Amino acid sequence: MRRTLVVLGGADGSVNVYRRARELGYHTICVDIRPNAPGVAVADEYLQLSVRAPERIDSALGSRTDIAGVICPASDVGLPTQAWLAKKWGLPSPLPPAAVEASVDKPVFRSVCERAGVPTYRSVSGSSGEELVEAARHLRFPALVKPVDSSGSRGVVSCADPGKLHSAVAESLTFSHRGRVVVEEHLDGRHLTIEALVVDGEIAFHAVTERTITPPPLFVTTAHLMPVELPAEVAAALPDMLAAVCAELGYRTGPLTFDAVLGRDGKLYLIEMGARMGGNGIAEVVESCYGVDLMAATMSLAVGEQPTIVSKPPTPTLVHILASDRTGRLCGIDGVDEVRAMPEVLALHLFVHEGDLVRPYEQAGHKLGYVVVSAESVDRLWAAESAVRGTLKFRLANQGDGEQDLAVPLP
Repeated sequence: MRRTLVVLGGADGSVNVYRRARELGYHTICVDIRPNAPGVAVADEYLQLSVRAPERIDSALGSRTDIAGVICPASDVGLPTQAWLAKKWGLPSPLPPAAVEASVDKPVFRSVCERAGVPTYRSVSGSSGEELVEAARHLRFPALVKPVDSSGSRGVVSCADPGKLHSAVAESLTFSHRGRVVVEEHLDGRHLTIEALVVDGEIAFHAVTERTITPPPLFVTTAHLMPVELPAEVAAALPDMLAAVCAELGYRTGPLTFDAVLGRDGKLYLIEMGARMGGNGIAEVVESCYGVDLMAATMSLAVGEQPTIVSKPPTPTLVHILASDRTGRLCGIDGVDEVRAMPEVLALHLFVHEGDLVRPYEQAGHKLGYVVVSAESVDRLWAAESAVRGTLKFRLANQGDGEQDLAVPLP
């Protein structure tokens, strides 16, 4: 019988999941309210519904006998629906409610970290500027104001002092589906992402990327680099940290992604989590660097099978996000064939076409694409990345200025 995967979301971060699923013999259904979402074009079927509407998805698909699993690879938004559908359809590995709540509500995850005994930092949450100003008086500024339930840096506002909280909260609230924001102390240090696979309650695999982000006030990811050399004591403690969080959540099977900061005090802080794979091409970086196929493993776990997890010595690999620092209409892309012919370039993914409106890279959804680069050494890796930047050009027509050449990635 045909095995069908219901994939919640068709954003750019999910495109390779659909392709990999086809290679593995799965039939895919893309669920997304937007018919022009990138994943729609590469899925086998398309269901035009919101990933926030589990009952409607069930009504459309619940009578089918070929559905073997449901996953939400690119965003936390669909995780409550994934959990609901997996339980309703009797599928393997349903998400525990605690893992869903910790993924879609940042203060909930902070509480999980406190109970798990891992390093944490001060924060307050609420829905009004007045209550947050009062509650945040004990915090150290500058602080960050975030929607409790957003991802991809949407609605993250840097706040230099308490006097600016009112405007920061008002701006951030517009991005929150739940109508709440969190004010948290800004951690200074190395920005990291942690990818993990949990199998039968054990951390079967984990890997860390060094994350490059745009400067304040946006904090949007521009690159991920592997492998990462952590202080020996931090590296040794990390598996136990992840296991403690999983135990607190009752999370026994599936992928996990964490944003983290290695603070200047030498402590590793987990900032937020998702009970899913990370986006921005991280799965491709992990496979190139360590030989572990996160996408295949996630699908295996979703259908109740044991994944194959065998890692190799690391090969330096990075993903660089392609983006613009201004608005304009895309006239063309130069250098695509030359970049794809570079021996260090493993993949070049483009999510825009001629005539599309390009927006400044103020949130992850505004990326133009990404490139995955691998080399024998970190020095050769950065040299190859520089060659990509010098070769690939997105040509934008700026209003009133005619056509301009923009070297990317920017900013």
